[in-house]
Amino acid sequence: MAEKTGFQVIIAGGGVAGLLLANALERGGIDYVLLERRSEVAPHAGASICMIPNGCRILDQLGLYEPFLETTVPVKWMYDRDNKGYPLAPRSDFTRLGFARTGYELSFGDRQALLQVMLDGIRDKSKILMNKRLVGVTHSADGVTVKCEDGTAYNGDILVGADGVHSKTREALWDLAAKEYPDKVQKDRKAMTAEYQCLFGICSKVDGMEIGDGEYGYDHDRSSLVVVSKGGRTYYFIFQKMSQIYHGADIPHYSREEVEEFARVHFDMKIRPNVTFEAIWNNTLASNLVVLEEATFEVWNHGRIACVGDSIHKMTPHVGYGGNTAIESAAALASAIKKMADEAHGGIHPTESRIQECFASYQNKRKERTDNLVKISADVARLQSLQQYSHRIFVRYAIPHLGDYLANLQADMVVGAAGISFLPIPRRSVTVTMPLNPTQGDGLKESKLKRAALALPFLLLFWLAKNLMDPAPLIPWATSVLKTRTLHWSDTPLPITFYHLRWLDDLLGPLVVFFSPALYGIDSVSQQAFLFLVDYGVILAIWLIESTRRANTFTPSQLPLIFTLASQFLGVGVISPLYYLLHYAFIPIENFKASDMRLTRIAYTKSVLPAVILAYYIPVYASFLWPSFAGRVSWNFLWQLFPLWVSLLASKICFRLFPDTTEADRVSNVYRDLPVIRTTVGILAAHSAAAWLYTSSKVGFSVGAIWDLMLPPTHSPQGAKDLITFAGEFLRFDSAFLFGNTFLWLGYLFWDIKHAGMLEMGWGRILGYAAAAVVVLGPGAAVGMGFLWREELLATRRHWAAITEERAREWNRKLGFEWEEKKVN
Repeated sequence: MAEKTGFQVIIAGGGVAGLLLANALERGGIDYVLLERRSEVAPHAGASICMIPNGCRILDQLGLYEPFLETTVPVKWMYDRDNKGYPLAPRSDFTRLGFARTGYELSFGDRQALLQVMLDGIRDKSKILMNKRLVGVTHSADGVTVKCEDGTAYNGDILVGADGVHSKTREALWDLAAKEYPDKVQKDRKAMTAEYQCLFGICSKVDGMEIGDGEYGYDHDRSSLVVVSKGGRTYYFIFQKMSQIYHGADIPHYSREEVEEFARVHFDMKIRPNVTFEAIWNNTLASNLVVLEEATFEVWNHGRIACVGDSIHKMTPHVGYGGNTAIESAAALASAIKKMADEAHGGIHPTESRIQECFASYQNKRKERTDNLVKISADVARLQSLQQYSHRIFVRYAIPHLGDYLANLQADMVVGAAGISFLPIPRRSVTVTMPLNPTQGDGLKESKLKRAALALPFLLLFWLAKNLMDPAPLIPWATSVLKTRTLHWSDTPLPITFYHLRWLDDLLGPLVVFFSPALYGIDSVSQQAFLFLVDYGVILAIWLIESTRRANTFTPSQLPLIFTLASQFLGVGVISPLYYLLHYAFIPIENFKASDMRLTRIAYTKSVLPAVILAYYIPVYASFLWPSFAGRVSWNFLWQLFPLWVSLLASKICFRLFPDTTEADRVSNVYRDLPVIRTTVGILAAHSAAAWLYTSSKVGFSVGAIWDLMLPPTHSPQGAKDLITFAGEFLRFDSAFLFGNTFLWLGYLFWDIKHAGMLEMGWGRILGYAAAAVVVLGPGAAVGMGFLWREELLATRRHWAAITEERAREWNRKLGFEWEEKKVN
């Protein structure tokens, strides 16, 4: 039996996770031995591997990224295709976006090539032992002993199982843990299932396929992934749902004859319209047919034994997470082991309790994240094989509009990825638009339900506004006016038609009657209405800008038309708290982890100012300034549907006058829209301030009169005895609720920013500035200024936990490494 000298790690398995751990431990000066059951570490089995940024960064820390990159080329374009090979959506360059965000590109290569690069990275090859099939594990309070099939035995302080999906180490771990956690172990023993099988392989260049292209194929009960890499070398996966779900030991294995038969069955599969799988198969260099096990386990470690990689979290390969997740877990475990080993001085070995603490910290850091990745992979597998009717609907109608959904999915995985804590942070990983952040990403996302609960005050404001601003009293007055076409304060007939569509004129008529006192020029209502509508235009522009922000994709904020139309009939003071509640609940600060997520669609953003001026402000001014009362009423009829006109006009201007450069901006110019937003909101805020000062001057800058413009009366407008009183009081409530809601919303957004460490200013100063802006420049201008301030903070500040270049530089120097001054391309 071998003698144990110093702290030693035994690694069972020489696959991706095992070799990564070996490289990391060697760099950390930790003794280890790696036992591999096969006769060679890097056999040619036809397997490929997809490398994405989280795995690439760890390879980069070890100096292995560049050697692997030489064996492959990045994926340039990804396609989603139907069962006839036709695109379901425009091709995606999400890998280019991923490179801008992370400094690393997605690439496919031979798994053998990666294993060889990892093996070459090991300086002391004597630590890598072949033909060492594990047959037994003895665990004691002093250490662990591994017995191999060839009769040899190895002693160590800890055993790490990196021996794959059929892990012997995991079996030993379960046997050991069953005494303490029988229920968990029993559950784990039944956890592994297999519902899909996969023919994977490598072939030479196929006519009709381009280097750098990746193809996802969708079909009923089957799907495909084909990627063309360096020199036309092509990696393919043909997935098939099996007739039953297999469990544990029942999972089948396949003969070569079954491989051939499986391939022939799928010869008709269309990879592209002019390329079938048969053409790929005819060029095949190596292939294999396997079942795709899926599992998440509860018990990752016990005593002196822990597992890593596929032995403890197994996922389907549909999104390429498996190998990278194994790399990440190995890096996290290496970091935990290094920390523990550094605490032991003078040859003192860590106690078993300290080892358990080490393993627990590793599992706690990784489990929730890996469980989520297993689920994502499973969901994609079932989506691509169209297992449910909802999948077919999604593929047909949603995929064409997903945009950067896949890139954002990858961003969630990458941003919070583990690294090797005792090795320097590569410069290329921080001179990017999405710095790493250990507090964000998969498994760490802020709960939308929690955010909705925090935003419940908006629901209270909605209820309060709805009850105080009941428009019911307007109905009898409006009915009488529309029937007689007369107002008791004017002899001029009230026009009751404008669109010459009876249902539409009848629908809008009561709204026009409501505004008739203001249109007639009755000061008590006219001043209030004019100032309110001028200020409202600032908020309208903000809602339109928010609707096109990349961080707000697939959220209710993309639908300002619905909120503004509803506001015309119920009052914007009633509807706005619903908009703000949904905005806050669905859009946490983590949505802005990448700088391009703050970006808005530049063509649309440029169209906001002219659309709001033409379709909102011109009708507003004409409604108050047109020479004749009948003309003012007609303009108000036009204004009532401003949500439609602004929306249509913005779209027309957007598509006709301004080029859409979003595709390029999100990669190379993430601040391109900032001058446009500043100009748009700045001009409208200045206009609002001018209206405030003008109106204030008309009331002699009287504090009481100004307060009357800002604050609602002490009683509900429902008690008003005439239309003039009702309109004036309703508008004051509408204005107060709108701006109260909006300032509260901005408060929530600034709370997010402060919590993220992006603003250090105290609440006293923030609220003081806001109050001063409201009093001096009016609420509309104050809202615009607050929104622009937030925009600048989102564009120029980073989350407190983001690993920026400055923080990485300091971290590396603490570790004793010189900073790499030149950015690596």
